[in-house]
Amino acid sequence: MESFASIAAFVHAVEQQSFVGAARIVGVSPSAIGKAIHRLESRLGARLMNRTTRSISLTEEGTMLYERYRRILDDVRDAETSILNSRAAPRGRLRVSLPHIVGHHLFMPRLPAFMARYPEIELDLEFEDRVVDIVAEGFDVVVRSGELTDARLIARQIGRQHFVVCASPSYLAERGVPKAPDDLLGHACIRFKYPSSGQLAQWAFAPPHDRMLLPRTIAFNNTDAGLRAARDGLGLAHLPVYVARPHIEDGSLVPVLTAHMVPLGSLALVWPSNRQLSPKIRAFVDFVVDEIAARGEAFSPVS
Repeated sequence: MESFASIAAFVHAVEQQSFVGAARIVGVSPSAIGKAIHRLESRLGARLMNRTTRSISLTEEGTMLYERYRRILDDVRDAETSILNSRAAPRGRLRVSLPHIVGHHLFMPRLPAFMARYPEIELDLEFEDRVVDIVAEGFDVVVRSGELTDARLIARQIGRQHFVVCASPSYLAERGVPKAPDDLLGHACIRFKYPSSGQLAQWAFAPPHDRMLLPRTIAFNNTDAGLRAARDGLGLAHLPVYVARPHIEDGSLVPVLTAHMVPLGSLALVWPSNRQLSPKIRAFVDFVVDEIAARGEAFSPVS
């Protein structure tokens, strides 16, 4: 403990550029700060500071130790803050960005349960299909698909994305049921267009059909519009399983080509990699993992 006190005295003296400033933070006298640093230097057998009546400068050894000691103190503070935060009720404004389809089909049905569990959290939800800049735009947490490449962020996976090709019974009765992906060249295909780029999404077929040039009978930049078009008999749609499954179960859509489908990417919760995960962010992350990721039917293929 005496060594830790000497380390704290040293770090505060460097940051305050005076023993008086360090003493004010630690709550001891300036002479006690000086003695603590002297004990540290004696124990290490190295001079860490050059001191005059007006300034403090670090020696080479002092510079090296300051960076490492500062990280040690930061870790101690973070550990203590983590314990304090774990006892605090989640509260305050929470800004969340979700893709439209995830927000509408996975989160909104569970919104009442979240609000009931965490009444002091003020949710600010933004449904966005573009890739938002979490740090620059001030979001607390976002739901994102694909690989994480930004070192400023950390992620927790929700689940792997599975898709299904499906059509209405009336469409298949009129146009026939495709038996292989190549058969789609003679069908009406309802395509999804990425809002940010305008590019058409590939369908999640196993090779060698993963890069097929499919017909572009009709294209939407909204998955719900594609769902509606498929239900109305306008063609075959490529939909997330969690979107299509209720309509498959009620008979309004029929899955096809299921043996040729493979997983396509994953969904993840992403938040800035600050040293602390606040109670409100932890509450949201844990809720989504418990209430959504745990739903096997949302992240499993249609057979």
